[in-house]
Amino acid sequence: MNVATDRTAGMRTTEGDHGARLPLSVVIATTKAWPEIKPCLDSLHDQAQAVGAEVLVGDGHGQGLPPNVAERYPEVKWITWPGGSVFSLRELAMTQAVGDVVAVTEDHCTVSPTWCTQILKAHDAHPEAAAIGGVVENGATDRLIDWANFLIVFGPFTAPIETGRQPAISLQANISYKRRVVPQKMSQLGMMEFLFNRQLHEQGETLIADDRLIVSHNQTWGFWGTFSAHFHNGRSIAGFRLQRMSGMERLMRIGGCVILPVYLLWTTIGPVIRKRRLLRPALTSLPLTALVVTCHAVGEFVGYILGPGNSPQQLA
Repeated sequence: MNVATDRTAGMRTTEGDHGARLPLSVVIATTKAWPEIKPCLDSLHDQAQAVGAEVLVGDGHGQGLPPNVAERYPEVKWITWPGGSVFSLRELAMTQAVGDVVAVTEDHCTVSPTWCTQILKAHDAHPEAAAIGGVVENGATDRLIDWANFLIVFGPFTAPIETGRQPAISLQANISYKRRVVPQKMSQLGMMEFLFNRQLHEQGETLIADDRLIVSHNQTWGFWGTFSAHFHNGRSIAGFRLQRMSGMERLMRIGGCVILPVYLLWTTIGPVIRKRRLLRPALTSLPLTALVVTCHAVGEFVGYILGPGNSPQQLA
């Protein structure tokens, strides 16, 4: 492998030997030092190698991978951008991906043993699909605050999910895109799958859910860290939206923050109640969930007034 440096952006790319298109690229962003990403890569690398896929790691820490990465994970392309947010890192890696399908997961996730194969099968079965999402399960089950953190983002995408065309599919933990819709150049703030998926749906693109694609989400922020993370997530979402928002829409969003906690609480708990499988942890963590969505709403409120600030850099 050879190393190329982009002096203007402060990025370093460890280039693989792939000159031609591949069936699959897998993108992961990390802002933490090695070995945070190790369980993710260990679950992914061998199966990626088996299907002829590349793995691109956008590293905002600078030491997110071990020095011997080329020997340890030969299919990994290491892209460093010290200080980059996970949103910018994911988009940067996606712009360099060469796969016909570009899949995304997170550094704190582990994928099922057939994840890569099932992604390719799903896209082959649905050539019309712009994006395909799967199931996300909670791997951090010991504390109620971790349940609250998980359910707010991924509650609707826990098993069972309805396979087929859907208006909304799973987010950055377990999603894959046809190359034709993948960004080809960097935007101002990077890639936020929540808003990107919504944009694809509004443009009439097909989103598919497939229950054979399974990922475990293993994240714990701690008690106060969870509240902080969801504040920063809310402010980041507002910052992304401001890029496309009129002044009147901005005022409406600011006013809507008053009722946003109620809306978020319902969209979090409603799908879980209907599925019933995770009813107990959902109900026991409900007071914490209510506090966390309130922090999110405060973050959005601040973001619509002041912009994203450095909130995107605070998320992992």
